[in-house]
Amino acid sequence: MINIAICGASGRMGRTIYKNLIASNEFEIVFGVDACPPTDMPFPVYKSFTECDLSADVIIDYSTPKALEDILDYAIANEAKIVLCTTGHSAEQLELISEASKRIPIFKSSNMSLGVNLLANLAKEATKFLGDTYDVEIIETHHNAKLDAPSGTALMLADAVRDVRSNLVPSYGRHGDSTRRNPSDIGIHAVRGGTVVGKHEVCFFGTGEEIKLSHESESKEVFIRGSLRAAKYLLDKSHGIYDMNSIIGDYYAVTTITGEKDITLIALDKTTPSDFICLLKHIAEENINLDMISQSINNDGTVSVSFTLSDFDNQKMFNLLDRANFTYYKLSNTAKLSIEGAGMEHKSGVALDVLNILTAMNASIFAITTSETKISCCINSSSLCKAEEALKEHYGI
Repeated sequence: MINIAICGASGRMGRTIYKNLIASNEFEIVFGVDACPPTDMPFPVYKSFTECDLSADVIIDYSTPKALEDILDYAIANEAKIVLCTTGHSAEQLELISEASKRIPIFKSSNMSLGVNLLANLAKEATKFLGDTYDVEIIETHHNAKLDAPSGTALMLADAVRDVRSNLVPSYGRHGDSTRRNPSDIGIHAVRGGTVVGKHEVCFFGTGEEIKLSHESESKEVFIRGSLRAAKYLLDKSHGIYDMNSIIGDYYAVTTITGEKDITLIALDKTTPSDFICLLKHIAEENINLDMISQSINNDGTVSVSFTLSDFDNQKMFNLLDRANFTYYKLSNTAKLSIEGAGMEHKSGVALDVLNILTAMNASIFAITTSETKISCCINSSSLCKAEEALKEHYGI
């Protein structure tokens, strides 16, 4: 049983946590903290952590930034873990969180929904794809009782876009007759009304077209599920700061594994960068598609290059290389194994896991290339099917 304390026990989210855990056999609420303690809860609720002599494994905070120091002091003294769901912390408070994370594990996210964090990753990828010719605007809508504006989630989405386009400057709403949009703006707009749980849109405006990525929360339970998942995630952590991307990295690091046979690997030894660029021009003229390109610089200033292509095109490639008097090594009838996942960007050690699994099954690894979200391996064809099965089993695909 995981013993939790709720900070902000009488608030909308605090009460929703309680309702969701009434019949839980996994979590138990041992106490709550709230500046205005409710009298209708079946567990003790204190005005502050300083009044409490009970212990909890994890504190889930849905209160206000004002409660931060009280939470941190208790957690450090009692070696409790913290799931910080409150937004709007100042720069000084963020520094306090960072310092405390050196002693205890803290999970901090502007939005506890897995879908919203996926939206942030999609917004980042869309920004990479669309480039700097599209105007970006973020619109968030919440209920009329929400305290902060813009929402922490809107700021998180803006940060995801600005990870790619660092020159963008947040512009919070617009008013005035002469407030013309600056190309370096990323507009962030807050709408408040009714009982809307939460809606976020990332809009990309181009010439003659508009692309929207959006997420809408239908109930507060989606955030509660995320909070409880975060609480479980922290159980084996001793210190550090984590967010929803940490969970995505652990559980969604690898989501797709594919194999392709009839691949040729070619390695060029000690060529020059200019000669390789010239070769690429000729390859393009021959309509040959290359994959898994890697290049390394030798001590003498030359470069070693390797790449893969389809066996279908290998004879054209051999003829081209022979005409250009390249010295090369060729290996045909190999296979390409691709391991992909959006969460790979947030988890280290995936390439090591893949290599360990391939080595354990005695697969021959001829080449490997990696990017933020993809690992490609050129291996012997006879090991491909077994390798796919082993990796899918390991990653639960």
